[in-house]
Parts: sequence; C-alpha cells; structure tokens
Amino acid sequence: MAEPHLEHQNVKIKQLIDDYRMGRVVIPEFQREYVWKRSKAPWLVDSLYRGFPISSLLLWQSTEETRARRRDPRPTRASLMNWLIDGQQRVITLARTLSGDEGIEVVFNPREDKFRLANAATRNDRNWVRVAELWDDELYRQLRRNLDGGSNADKREASFERVRRILDYEVPLVRMVDHTFKDAVSAFERINTLGVRLKKEDIESANVAARHSGFIADEVAPFLENLRQQGFNRLNIMHLFRACAFVAKPDGRNRTPLHELEKREVLSAWKETKRGTEQAIGIIRSELGLVNMDILWSGSLIVPIIALCATRSPRQRDSNELVAWLALATLLHRYSGSSETALDQDLKACREPDPISGLLKNLRQVRTSLVAESGDFSGALADRSGLLAVYVACMNRGILDFYTGGKVLLQKAVDRHHILPRAQFPEGSRSNADNVANIAFIVGDVNKSIGQTGPEVYLKRITPRVLKSQCIPEDDSLWGIDRAPEFWTARRELLAASFNDFLRDSLPQRRLGAS
Repeated sequence: MAEPHLEHQNVKIKQLIDDYRMGRVVIPEFQREYVWKRSKAPWLVDSLYRGFPISSLLLWQSTEETRARRRDPRPTRASLMNWLIDGQQRVITLARTLSGDEGIEVVFNPREDKFRLANAATRNDRNWVRVAELWDDELYRQLRRNLDGGSNADKREASFERVRRILDYEVPLVRMVDHTFKDAVSAFERINTLGVRLKKEDIESANVAARHSGFIADEVAPFLENLRQQGFNRLNIMHLFRACAFVAKPDGRNRTPLHELEKREVLSAWKETKRGTEQAIGIIRSELGLVNMDILWSGSLIVPIIALCATRSPRQRDSNELVAWLALATLLHRYSGSSETALDQDLKACREPDPISGLLKNLRQVRTSLVAESGDFSGALADRSGLLAVYVACMNRGILDFYTGGKVLLQKAVDRHHILPRAQFPEGSRSNADNVANIAFIVGDVNKSIGQTGPEVYLKRITPRVLKSQCIPEDDSLWGIDRAPEFWTARRELLAASFNDFLRDSLPQRRLGAS
C-alpha cells in the first residue's frame, strides 16, 4: 500500500457542484445530516460574490469499501472515490442554490447589491432575480433578452456577470490519499470537534460507522426518514442509539456505546429498538391523541418509553402509567437542562423491577409531591414543555375545536391559537399574550377569521361544552383584554386541576404521593 499523504489543489465552485451532483464527490455514511438553515444560503453566496474566503474542503480518496448516505446522489463507479469529510454543508447548499431544490431559492437585487431567500415580495418585484437563472447559461441568455434598457442597464449587467463569476471562485481543497477509513473518521471528528461544531450524536455516528459499516446507511437512516415522514422528526439518531444500547445490554450497570459492541449484537438490538419505537409511537397516538411531534417537544422524552416497549411485553407495562410519566416529565422540565445526565438516570431506572417507580423517583428530585400547580402554566410560549402540559390538561377534558366543535385529537394539523388575540393588546405589551395560559388548540388556522374581533365577543359564540374542553374560565367578565391577568390566573387553576385529574386517572395514588 502506498504511503498516506496529502494533496493540495484549488477547485472551482462549478466543478465542485458538478462533481457532487454527478456522484464523483460523495457524502460518507458517518457524516452528519445536512443541518444548515436555509437562511445561511444567501450569506454563503454573498461571501463568494465579494471574494471572501469560505475555508478549505477536505476529501478522502480511497479504494476502501465505504457506504454513502442514502439521500446523496448515486456514487459513480470508480476505482478511487472522493469522500467529502469536511465541507458538506457548504457543498450541498451551493448545489441546492443552483437547482433551487429543498426550498433554497436565493435571489439577487443588482440595485441593492444584496442576496436573500425568495419570498412572495421578491417574486412580485422584478428587481429580484433568481441566482439559479444567473448561473444557468441558457436561462441567463433568455433573461438578458427580456431585460429593459435604461441608464442603469450596464451597471445591472455588470452585477449579473459578477454573480456568474461566483462559479469560477476557487476553493482550497485538501485530499487525504491512501489513508485508512479509520483515519478519515478521526479527521472528521478532530476537525469538527476543534471547531466546536459537532454534536455528541455526530461523534457517535462516526464511531458506529467506523466499526459497523453499512449499519447507518442501510438501517438507521431509512428508519429515521420514515419517522420524519410520520411527523416524529425530533427523534434523532442519538436517541435511537441510546435506546438500542439499552436493548443490547438491558442488565448492564453502565451504558455501552454501540461501537464497542459486536455487529451481531447491534443488529439484534436494533431490530427490537425499531419494534419498541413503533410501539412507543402507537402509545403516544392512542393515549395522547398526537400523530406527530409538533407539540411533543423533545425526542428524549420518548427514549425511556422505547426502551421499555423494546424489552418488556405489553403485560409487563402499563401504557397509562408510561404516558402519565411522560406528562409529568414534561411539566417538570425533565430534559430541559443536562439531558444526557437525566437520560442516563432514567434508563437506569428502566432496569429496575418496577421501572415506573424508578422514573417517578427521579422526578421527585425536582418536586416531592408529583402534582401540577397553577404556576406550572405561567411560562412563556417559547417554553415548549409548558405547551405540552397545557395540551394534556385540555386533552383530559376532551379537547374540542373552537369553531367546528370537532375533536382536536388525532389530527395532523393541530394549531396553536391565542385565546386573547395578540393583535388586541397595545403594541408595547403584545408579548404578554405569548404565554402558555393564553393558548388553545384548534384544527387549522382560525386566527385570521377572528382578526379584529375582541375575545368578549367571539368567545360568546362558542358553546360552553367547547370552552370547558379547553379549560376556558366560564366567567365572561374575564374575557376582555383589560382583564387579561385575571383571565390567565383563572385558566392556570383550571389547567392544573385538569392535569391532576389526568394523573389520578392514570397513576395509582401510591405513586403520586411523596416517597
């Protein structure tokens, strides 16, 4: 084997995009998913437009058998493959900008000399031009033919040509030649860790891919994609790895990472993890009436349920108790701090003969008596854990839609609705309306239909049965904007009472009392 070495060269943006789209540059299995927000695309293009550096790329060239991520372009058949170790986010963003795929439609305004993502305003303004059109030779020729003349025509065309020259921008590239797969994974870890860009899940994915080639590409990635399609997009690869490691060693005192296990152990545990995940989702749907994770704010909340579903038969577990624990864990912000530590503690509890007791014991580290208090519903709307607690309280009352009177449970489009409309508050205090006690749940968006209607008017049109199902105070004297603090105080008390009724129905009293 030849001596491992590094090659340095520059590659034009156009060549780089073509190599990626044709499968000559491939994202390896151990790479993280594409995580950049779309809003970064205009900034990247603008940096290239102004000739700013965007850092070098790292490729690994090898004949070793390595798996690509499934959603990448199909790799070409070549004796030497170029695997992209560092630079995935930039390369994919540029490729999608060129094609306009995945909602990355960057537009350019020559008058303002600015880039931005396309929206309704830019589509109705002829001054904004799609970068994809400027980068495509044929589309650009058509664009030039349709351009108006005028005093600024030459300046405008010069700006367009400058945008087109972005494709000639040369990016520094370092290629690892004849290094081993393990070396490539190590380089990936070190580069990203030193840059404080990798999450723990990315490091673990790299280690698993290095030890068990094909496992992520063939098993984990397709299953995660299936979960995303079902709406359970907050379950990430690390959540599944944690559950799988538990299943592999359910009697172990400490967690054993998957890359330290034999592949047969991992595949066997993975089969049960998938089954447990599907059963956990079934419990969430049947007991909470949720078909996705729009309100269920953290994937960590589901991991203990997956672990128990994967290792215990339905007779050995109680779905009501599992969901009651989940509701309490949400109410008490179980995973809002050090989620890794909390998850370690909860999975350890799942190994006990009575796991629910162990899980509740962990919650008593926060509150001795496991009941809801009105203050638990005083958080800001940004507090997603509080939002789920409100949902549980309303669900316990049979949550009905404000305007149709139909059930909100098991609906894909469950929307949040400000009971006291935000627009009704003075401009300087509108943020006060963004608290969880002011939120009801509806099917679809009715906010526009009540627009300028005050709550003292529109709430009277809603039947008492529906209002009760959403824990709305019956005293209509509280329904005005001027009585907002009193309205929210009254509703918090109703929410806490309903939440506690749910707990009493779901858990034996012995579990709720202090230990």
